[in-house]
Amino acid sequence: MLTVLVIWMYVIATTYLIGYGFLMSLVNMPGMLPGKKNKKHERESRRYDFKFRESYIITGIVLVTVYAQIVSLFTKVSLGANLVLLALSVLIAVYYREELSDDFLSMLGKLKAGANFYVYLAVFLIMAYGTSHGYMHYDSDLYHAQAIRWIEEYGIVRGLGNLHVRLAYNSSAFPLSALYSFRFLGGQSYHVMSGFFALLLAWQCVDIKNFIRRGHPVISDFARLAAIYYLFTIYDEMMAPASDYFLSCLVFYIIIHWLDMNVRHERSYLPYILLALLGVFAITIKLSAAPMLLLTIVPIYKLFHNRTKQKMRAFWVSVALAFVIVLPFLIRNIILSGWLLYPVTFLDFFSFYWEIPKGLAAYDALEIRTFGRGYNDVATYASAPMSEWIPNWFASITGLDKIMLILALLSIVVYVIYLVYFVLAFAGEKTEKLKGLNDSKVFEISHRSMLSMADFLTIGGTLIGCFAFWFMSAPLIRYGIVYVWLLPAVILGRTFILVYNRLFEDEVKDTVVKAFVIVFLAWFIYKCAIVALEDNRHFNPEYLLRQQDYGSYEVDTFKMGDETFYYPVSGDQVGYDPFPSATHDITGEVELIGGEIKEGFKAASQ
Repeated sequence: MLTVLVIWMYVIATTYLIGYGFLMSLVNMPGMLPGKKNKKHERESRRYDFKFRESYIITGIVLVTVYAQIVSLFTKVSLGANLVLLALSVLIAVYYREELSDDFLSMLGKLKAGANFYVYLAVFLIMAYGTSHGYMHYDSDLYHAQAIRWIEEYGIVRGLGNLHVRLAYNSSAFPLSALYSFRFLGGQSYHVMSGFFALLLAWQCVDIKNFIRRGHPVISDFARLAAIYYLFTIYDEMMAPASDYFLSCLVFYIIIHWLDMNVRHERSYLPYILLALLGVFAITIKLSAAPMLLLTIVPIYKLFHNRTKQKMRAFWVSVALAFVIVLPFLIRNIILSGWLLYPVTFLDFFSFYWEIPKGLAAYDALEIRTFGRGYNDVATYASAPMSEWIPNWFASITGLDKIMLILALLSIVVYVIYLVYFVLAFAGEKTEKLKGLNDSKVFEISHRSMLSMADFLTIGGTLIGCFAFWFMSAPLIRYGIVYVWLLPAVILGRTFILVYNRLFEDEVKDTVVKAFVIVFLAWFIYKCAIVALEDNRHFNPEYLLRQQDYGSYEVDTFKMGDETFYYPVSGDQVGYDPFPSATHDITGEVELIGGEIKEGFKAASQ
């Protein structure tokens, strides 16, 4: 736990400073902020006040991840990469020393004003303890650990997916994990970044306490409840560097933050641009987040509505930033597998000699889809009709997840009703033939919700798109749990607020608020007790000092050229230490491109 705390403090310091320096440069760039007119009616720039201080950290996370990916294209991500990162952080701290000092004192004053400081500190310690030990995700000992070690040792090598096909599953989470693994110190490779993403989400969920102060629900409250439940489910697993945890925490963060901005009547287009770019970043963590691109509709509309030269400059800067975020990820895909988006084979733009054979890539894609539907036999079930696999798949889902899945489907129906109303109302404004409908306030939410219909339809449509993409590709519940839970939280949550505001009397509203607080506290205490009891059964005092390491397995060896490779005696997991490794003896299947590992791998038939 102590090692996790120390590394996290280093992560917070570096990402905050990198994010701060970038955002301050961005807001000072001409056109990135709508100017205000002075007495001479001339437009002058102004500094944007970021209301959410974690914005600096999350921006820094994106930038540092892009940096780690770029470094990996040329050399290993190790001590040198950290020294450069540290030097940049120090330069920013010196350059912005006055602004940083003022911001720090302001933030500290707000925290000390109440019990907030102790709440955030408690969350920090609790999440660090959870990240220090637990259950290692199966895929982490299968290939996550090896993928991170390749980045630590070599950065990247051509055709690595030929050695172990899952090493072609590129994720920007792995270079980030390698950067902060501190393997270069000579000890173990720490895996603390999935827990750090969970920490950021947990800090964001602390604001659920504002419900009591506010005395009425807002739509982000429901999203926070879903996020809190998710954090409980992964508490004993978040130490594993699985991209599922990175992505789910990030999507929760984006949606909650977006809803919070609407609650606060955010008018500037800058934070919407930044959140849309964060959605682009989510795709580099896992391709299943591709529909998050729909969120770009909001900032694009804001920029093109009553557009000016300044807005167009902001638009093109945003496009350039999206390109910078995605490009290193795409280059890594090509180098690792020969494909632009492995295992997508219809995007066949290259014919590199290290390319994973098309037939193998296509079979891999079928295997992912088949496994997601609950089957292991690709030959038998890959082409199973929906009428066959959906009932079996649904039956395999248990507990609360099944209830939330049903509510998610119901939410889609409710969303369609909202959408129809919105279209009819919009048409009524244009034709004045539906004036009676326009005057109706049935679906209009009171000022307390602070979420316009257009924004709600965009967010809801994005979540439905993500849900549909997940369901049609690989609907394993852990792959898409964030969409299963957020969809009803946002859509049915807004519906509840409509009913709450329109139909409840003040006395009933007070009763509902008190009942909610009592039920939530009872549930929260119960979940904490369950987690504590479960953790007590596996308590190991040595994890109070250091983090639990990857798993260890019995391995055998084979030769490829002059190099020794490892593979598991049974099963397909090898963990971190037997390096380099494959799932089995691949002699005759794969060969080295040159005489050394760093030259890369290709299929033997090529």
